[in-house]
Amino acid sequence: MGAPLTLPVVKVTVLEDRALIERRGEVPLATGAQRLVIEGLSPLAVDRSLQAKLAGGTVSQARIRRALKPYRPEAQREHRTELGRRVAELEQEQRRAEAEEERRRHRYTLLSHAHDDVLRAIAEDAGSGQDRPDVWREQLATIRRELDAAGTALRASNREVIRGRERLQEARSALAATEQEEPRLDVHAELEVGHPAGGSATLSLTYLVPCAAWRPAYRATLERGERGETVTLECEAVVWQRTEEEWKDAELAFSTARPTLGASPPRLVEDWLSLRDKTEREKQVVEVAIREEVIQTTGEGGAARREEALPGMDDGGEALTLAAQHRATVPPDGEPHRVPLFRFTASAASELLACPEQSPLVHRVARFDNTGPSVLLAGPVDLVRSGGYVGRAQLRFTGRSERVKLGFGSEDALRVARRDEEEMETSRLTGRRVRTQRVRLYLSNMGARPETVALEERMPVSEVESVEVMLLREGTKPAPARVSEDGIIRFELTAPPRSQQELSLAYTVTSASKVAGL
Repeated sequence: MGAPLTLPVVKVTVLEDRALIERRGEVPLATGAQRLVIEGLSPLAVDRSLQAKLAGGTVSQARIRRALKPYRPEAQREHRTELGRRVAELEQEQRRAEAEEERRRHRYTLLSHAHDDVLRAIAEDAGSGQDRPDVWREQLATIRRELDAAGTALRASNREVIRGRERLQEARSALAATEQEEPRLDVHAELEVGHPAGGSATLSLTYLVPCAAWRPAYRATLERGERGETVTLECEAVVWQRTEEEWKDAELAFSTARPTLGASPPRLVEDWLSLRDKTEREKQVVEVAIREEVIQTTGEGGAARREEALPGMDDGGEALTLAAQHRATVPPDGEPHRVPLFRFTASAASELLACPEQSPLVHRVARFDNTGPSVLLAGPVDLVRSGGYVGRAQLRFTGRSERVKLGFGSEDALRVARRDEEEMETSRLTGRRVRTQRVRLYLSNMGARPETVALEERMPVSEVESVEVMLLREGTKPAPARVSEDGIIRFELTAPPRSQQELSLAYTVTSASKVAGL
């Protein structure tokens, strides 16, 4: 068995709560059977998920080994305790003090050599008959003054280095008495391989690791140009990982598959049906109730669909894999990192829409088709208009070519007020009850330009013959533009500048005398 080898991380497939790591590289091989050790694997690697492939050779066995090795805290950038930080600071001060001592010793040595050169020059001048006592005296005084100053500074540096060593030794002794060197878990893969010819071959390792996740995020920009309005939708993958191995310059793919989700066929049981006569109360009374129901759709106006029972990403029931546009680096710090996936620009149609029962604000709502390369998974979307960032919304699952509806903030110049009244009448002869609901809406435009605004209100929808809901045309002004099967009443009107308009809506809920619950 030769020296341990290291294979770089070349591809990572991130799932909802884990990741599939692929390491690949060239390894030197001898002819015949041999053992390889690949180090640098994550401590969280799942043993049974390890798979190895050797180009031109065979892999007879692959397993993951773990061992504890000493790991000095000095190797950490950030120390966990105040004493550890104190030791690190003293080490830095000691290095600076020793460097200053070395610099002063070098200066003292240079001045000593200069003093010897002056004495030699004086001797040579005196031997040749040159008499310059004033020059000699000045040179000797200058060099001796500099030499004394350098010697004093050197002795001070020596004392500072000695004191620093004493302080550092005390701090290290205290640290050794209170903290032990933390062991490091070394993880490597041992492979039994065989190659008929030897030489260089490509080896790939794949294994699963937990503590990795991703979620989609979007950025929608509404723009208005010469050809009309457009929406640019950018899709990104937000990645978190704490696997203790860095994904450096790796190909990233993001999947919605759940490989660990167990499934089993439903158990068949007998379903018995029985008949019985109605009770006297059931013959005389029809139990009804008013309930709030959210219309479940995909995209804008799609077919109804069932909510997912398990938490996670909504992928429409079909596993999806999205690839990143370019290689990326994701460090194991547990922080969110954004990786671009795709973007597209689609023609849009926007309008000012108000739902007075929910909010007094009037919002800019844009509708556009999903013309991107993939379906849109459910996730948060940052909303941007020409004026900048306007807020954040939630994007639902939308298939390709489906309609998308997004609100891009409110218009400050428009406001809606709502007031409702209720009247109840009961017939003395038949006991038939009629509840009349009257809603008044007030639309105000405080801006300097006219605006086209759509208002949407709702009324109940009956599911039984004993209860009848009817819109009063004479009490509804102006006439609604559309009334949907779900009871959504839509008004479309133009608000002149600095004006206020009043709208009225009226409907009745008629129930027979035997109806209970209303």
